[in-house]
Amino acid sequence: MKIIIAPQSFKGSLTANEAVESISEAVIEVFPDSEIVKLPIADGGDGTLETLVENSNGEIVRSQVLDPLGNLVFAEWGLIEGIAIIEMARSSGLALISPENLDPMNSSSFGTGQLILEALNRGVKKIILGIGGSATNDCGVGAAKALGIKFLKYDGSEVSNSIQDFINIKNINMESINSKINDVDVEVACDVTNTLCGKEGASYIYGPQKGASKEQIEVLDKSLLHVSKIIKNDIGKDVIKIKGGGAAGGMGAGMVAFCSATLRPGVDIVFDTLDVEKKIIGADLIITGEGQFDISSTYNKAPSAIAKLGMKYDIPTIGISGSFGEGFEKLDDFGIFSKVSLINNISSLESNIMNAKNLLRIASLEQLKAVKIGMNL
Repeated sequence: MKIIIAPQSFKGSLTANEAVESISEAVIEVFPDSEIVKLPIADGGDGTLETLVENSNGEIVRSQVLDPLGNLVFAEWGLIEGIAIIEMARSSGLALISPENLDPMNSSSFGTGQLILEALNRGVKKIILGIGGSATNDCGVGAAKALGIKFLKYDGSEVSNSIQDFINIKNINMESINSKINDVDVEVACDVTNTLCGKEGASYIYGPQKGASKEQIEVLDKSLLHVSKIIKNDIGKDVIKIKGGGAAGGMGAGMVAFCSATLRPGVDIVFDTLDVEKKIIGADLIITGEGQFDISSTYNKAPSAIAKLGMKYDIPTIGISGSFGEGFEKLDDFGIFSKVSLINNISSLESNIMNAKNLLRIASLEQLKAVKIGMNL
């Protein structure tokens, strides 16, 4: 019996690898002669860096860069056989700024560009960039500056990091961009479809969570619209209607414009990198899980994605989560027919987090016992 153990991280309690080990203990107890394939997964969000690096014999690199407001911070990124794994949140993320200091009018993605530059100097041939959790609304202009691109105003000076100043951009000079970027395949993990501008764009939809007032949102939107026009005129790329272009304050559009990047769902990028589909072929059972199953679990999340692959090859999937939220039953349609939560008694959240490893082992054990009963019916 071949069993695929493929959970993603249980946010706040277990990494994907830790979850795999807990489930493995249960599998060995119930099916001691089974072939176990340990396959921690991720979907481009939290935990993706560690999951990819740990399961591909890669390394974590620590680099000093500028945070969104220009302060020095250390940001981790990954190297896997010529592939760089970069999470924008580590260098240009909301979590790096205290709520009272949020400033989308002046926050820059420059630090993310510095990480890209570090990767280029390491000779990578591919960059996977996750852009969730950003504090910026600069269309990737800051990142482009770090790579050597110049944004020139009418008086010939370079534009500042203030988004209000972007309206003064006359030309984008690509001549001084780091030439190594031309030989690198850049994939951006992007799971939203918002375009760059307008009521459904970067500024109106995501500006408020970054601290923007109604008045600032209008300025941000007009500034990004102006940037998109200069991009079209000087670079020849029309980014205004790209689905996902509005992700991370326009970082999606910016990466397409400045680095010829491809925008793809995070889970697709991760699954391709880990060769997930090939590894599950011939399996008899898939066990997956995450912190909570709810309606959001059906939207390009790792557990539902691997369950859909299971359906493709007639492999049943069981799911284990910390808790159930509204809409969890919809996962039936995605191949997770049997589901169980970790909570088995009246307990506090703190206690459940502390005991997550054992709770996951117990829940897995009970699910597998049911599988064994079914096999004997």
